[in-house]
Amino acid sequence: MKKTIPVILAGGIGERFWPMSRSSSPKQLHAIGSDRSMLEETLARVRACCEDGVKPMLITGAGIAGQVVKALGNTADSVEIIAEPQGKNTAPAIAIAAAVINERYGGGAVMAVVSADHAIRPVSGFTLAVERAVGVARARGGLVVFGIKPSRPETGYGYIELGEQLQIKNDGAVSGNRGGVIDNIDGNTNDSVNSNVNNNGSACAAFKVKRFVEKPDAENAVKFMESGNFLWNSGMFVWTAAAILDEFHKYMPDLYNQAMDAAKKKFSPEAIDEFYSVCCKESIDFGIMEKAENVSAVCGDFFWDDLGSWESLSRVYESNELGTTVTGQLVYERDCAGSLIVNKSPRTVAAVGLKNVAVIAVDDALMVIDRSRLPDLKKYLAEIKGSGRFPAELF
Repeated sequence: MKKTIPVILAGGIGERFWPMSRSSSPKQLHAIGSDRSMLEETLARVRACCEDGVKPMLITGAGIAGQVVKALGNTADSVEIIAEPQGKNTAPAIAIAAAVINERYGGGAVMAVVSADHAIRPVSGFTLAVERAVGVARARGGLVVFGIKPSRPETGYGYIELGEQLQIKNDGAVSGNRGGVIDNIDGNTNDSVNSNVNNNGSACAAFKVKRFVEKPDAENAVKFMESGNFLWNSGMFVWTAAAILDEFHKYMPDLYNQAMDAAKKKFSPEAIDEFYSVCCKESIDFGIMEKAENVSAVCGDFFWDDLGSWESLSRVYESNELGTTVTGQLVYERDCAGSLIVNKSPRTVAAVGLKNVAVIAVDDALMVIDRSRLPDLKKYLAEIKGSGRFPAELF
């Protein structure tokens, strides 16, 4: 039976959210942009895609797997966890997940690969996009990526250049159409996209992917946004287990063989350890997506943001008339411009007259940093660690 299995990538600590996020308390276990943790939000979102008897698959680091299980509480048994003994980026994680799903459900089972650190709303828009992507993956084969219409000339994301539009018929068959340029998803679309607006008014148009473009400079980011023919690469994917394994076999044969060896050993803990000890460290983007020939993009009609750093909070929370974002209890803010004030501690935080400053307060640490330097936070954190002057539990 063909099933859809959500695969959640939840590895890493999230150092760009220090001092809140650390090895003992990674960012996916914190509430950012919601009252629930990012992991809880992600699980709630993907459960709508699960059919009877299907558990979401959660891939996380062995060092934080215990915290993840504890955080999930009574719901931990409803999730299948693969604990990575060492981080090897996304390609190995997806390869081992595909091998497990292929063995358990067959090659026709569909994988919906998502990340645990994305902000997405509404859930209904995400669910409809997944349904469309599953239809494309089953009807056309190949690989499907979720693209998001740019809302700003972002230089921190990869982009997707669109080719011809795909027409999805009622019977699930797919055919090509003239090339389409996206004027405005989120309710205002041109004729090309309007032809794929469903009865609920959500734009989930599907296109062939012409090419992937890595993070552009500011000038090209503006050009991509103004052209209307580029989407952000969300890093969320849909494909059958057979389709992605074929791509691994073609473009990353060593990784494919290593995953198949783990399958022969029934994915025992020892087999998983061996797989991660020998596999390469590579992203799915570089290893597969940029090389694959049959790739489609479904345009997600929902708000999306990659919660990768403190800077993203200014996009998921409202800012005041001076461009300052405030979140947390016991915060007094006055006359701050372009600043970010976050209080996740029981203390009172007072910020007055700050300009372009981020103030992050947690129980045992306070960080005050010029917002223009937030992209270099990992460098400063390495210096703090390396000094040997601060408690190890801070990291």
